[in-house]
Amino acid sequence: MRKGKIVFALVFFALTLNAFAQETRTVRGSVSDGTNPMQDVLIAIQGKQEVRVFTDDEGKYEIEAEVGDLLQYSYTGMKDYLVRVEDVTRYLNLVMIPDVEELDEVTVTRSNRKSQQDLAMEYESNPRILKTAFGLLDADTAPAQVRMLDQSSILPVALCILDVIRNRFPGIRTTGNCQEGGAVIFRGGGSVSNQRVGIFDVDGLVFQQVPVWIDVSQIKRMALISSVAYTARYGAVGSGGVVVINTLSGNPASNQIVDRARLRNNYVKEPVLGETAVANSEPTYMSAFREAGTFEEARTAYYRYESQYKSSPYFYLDAYRYFYQTAGAPEFADQIIRENERMVGSNAAMLKALAYMYEEQGRDKLALEVLKDVFILRPNYSQSYLDLAKAYRKVAAYDKSAAIYARYKYLVDENFLLPSDDFSKIIQHESDNLLQLHASQIGANPRKIVSDPYVQNTTRVVVEWNDTEAEFELQFVNPEGQYHTWKHTYVDNEDRIVEEKMSGYSMEEHIIDNALPGLWEVNVRYHGNKSLTPTYLKVTTYYNYGERDQKEEVYTFKLSLKDNWQKLLSINNPGISRVR
Repeated sequence: MRKGKIVFALVFFALTLNAFAQETRTVRGSVSDGTNPMQDVLIAIQGKQEVRVFTDDEGKYEIEAEVGDLLQYSYTGMKDYLVRVEDVTRYLNLVMIPDVEELDEVTVTRSNRKSQQDLAMEYESNPRILKTAFGLLDADTAPAQVRMLDQSSILPVALCILDVIRNRFPGIRTTGNCQEGGAVIFRGGGSVSNQRVGIFDVDGLVFQQVPVWIDVSQIKRMALISSVAYTARYGAVGSGGVVVINTLSGNPASNQIVDRARLRNNYVKEPVLGETAVANSEPTYMSAFREAGTFEEARTAYYRYESQYKSSPYFYLDAYRYFYQTAGAPEFADQIIRENERMVGSNAAMLKALAYMYEEQGRDKLALEVLKDVFILRPNYSQSYLDLAKAYRKVAAYDKSAAIYARYKYLVDENFLLPSDDFSKIIQHESDNLLQLHASQIGANPRKIVSDPYVQNTTRVVVEWNDTEAEFELQFVNPEGQYHTWKHTYVDNEDRIVEEKMSGYSMEEHIIDNALPGLWEVNVRYHGNKSLTPTYLKVTTYYNYGERDQKEEVYTFKLSLKDNWQKLLSINNPGISRVR
């Protein structure tokens, strides 16, 4: 897009040190309960309580805010909403829902305690689950207090497990050293010469001596349990407490992904719209393009509708995509973008949508230039780094890609970027994959580096969306017709959405069960984005992920039809095929 205007080498790193530009704008919108407008809804800026407004009798409001501000919408009896003001925010229309605590149900139909199969499935994603000699233990529902550490909290500079316990568990006594061994003392009891000492449960194997031989850097998670209610199962030797240690090599979930849908009687029953039904809801200009018999007729239709839609960037993006991919007229498609650059050139969401299309078309150099512009607009968004690193990789600039991953990690460590557990896993998978497949090109150690074997040699689906306010549900239907759903809605996933806004990312990854080869369906139900505009969704499917024969497919979807399940694509596991 703005080629030649910016020297994009070392200069772009300086941009990352800037906070949000203090750009003030008027944010307008309306608030309803889904049926009627809501009056007197309070809209305030977090941290600036003197800045507040209320909706009028038509549910409308406007407020002066700066980019980066967090707008909080509050009304008694309704669930609060927290929305981040971004560089593209102009209109925010909300539907508030009752803040209901479900306390009326008194009939118990089954236990809330999860089965061992449930816990095994959640082990990788839930750091509160431990493997013990008596099966998997959920620390949140255990009949005892469980003091836990995960891998990120265990400093690798510790020489042995005794050092970890001394430094991270106040109130617990240790004796001895890492050369000769020692003991862990949870509590007093007995004579001075016969104190009760803790035992060690390492990946389900019980040791009475301190396992000083464990490599601290290989500990995935560990916990101290002193309650007799739990340790009694170990017999007399457990009376002094238990130190539970799970190592990376003792992962109970192994590398196999388990399809959560298979545990429930959930078969798709609701109708799912196909491409033809979705196309019927498209703007009239798309129908005119498709009905044109020749390129000249389609071009005439474009100019006829341009006067009507000249203020809509969606019109130009739709037209570009149609003429490039359907009409086979790449020169005219590129002309549309060149002549209307102003419509997308300063809007990060529109630029990302254009980059999605370029990637889908295999125009990786053009995608890179667009994502550079996005980075310049959003240097404090975590995903700007991932997008740019992946774009450099696509054009074989592997050293630049690796440098950006390293820069991201540095900025997180220095608190210039806010960390996110979910996003950190995704970017770690991407950077590991770069090192695994292109180590020699970037001068790295060619030894295969895998920080999370959970995703290796799998079918990995990465979903991204250009509008951070988009709410939708994704449905993954396995070859047996069962499904599981991931909900990206404020009602169902509030913590995740707030985290996305604070860290600056809009993507998710899903791993398909290797044990179920065959045709999988991926469906979506779109709920809107608070501005009554479409959202663009990019789906990248990797298969044989991390292997030398790794392949990928990229598809872009425009979501505008709301509250209906519609089919995105079919994935042949292993492999992918687009089903029309």
